[in-house]
Amino acid sequence: MHCKSIATVSLVFFLLFVGTGSTAEKRHADAHVHGAAEMNIVVVGKKIVVEFRSPAEGLMGFEHEAKTDADKKKRDAAMKVIKERFSEMVVFDKKLGCTSQPGEIVVAQTDAGDSNDRKHGKGDHKKSGEHRELRATHNFTCNNNPAGSRVRFGVTRLFPNIHELKVQVLSGSKQLGVTIKKDKGDVAL
Repeated sequence: MHCKSIATVSLVFFLLFVGTGSTAEKRHADAHVHGAAEMNIVVVGKKIVVEFRSPAEGLMGFEHEAKTDADKKKRDAAMKVIKERFSEMVVFDKKLGCTSQPGEIVVAQTDAGDSNDRKHGKGDHKKSGEHRELRATHNFTCNNNPAGSRVRFGVTRLFPNIHELKVQVLSGSKQLGVTIKKDKGDVAL
């Protein structure tokens, strides 16, 4: 499968699970929960695209824009772990012979300070609009078809402040969602 096909699969996945327009941003802003992250997995043949999203707090220890050298070091360290150790965050069966290739990793602002934010008290932020999250994609190519295999997770091991991982899987005609707590459990592809 070519990069263009992976991009198409990623777009389809994005549209299925996130939606479009400001409604999706509003939904995602309302879902912003410290200690929780999301992982979306799309399987097409022997190719797998994984999207990881987490509030910056759980990965870097803060959500504001990194301006100081200390904050930039924390941000860069978190991004380096995700780029270089992503295959430890989502663990495919070794019999599949999957190799990985990093995609995009960004820190993005997720809202404009919604006054109805239910997960944070008013005193949690110095100013509105301080919700940032890290978004990463990673591509895997496997020697064997992953259909029917199981995937495990190691997010909490690498980022101890992430206790809950909401996983969505789109594989062939199968779509499912599960919640993994502290890396315990696995998901069928």
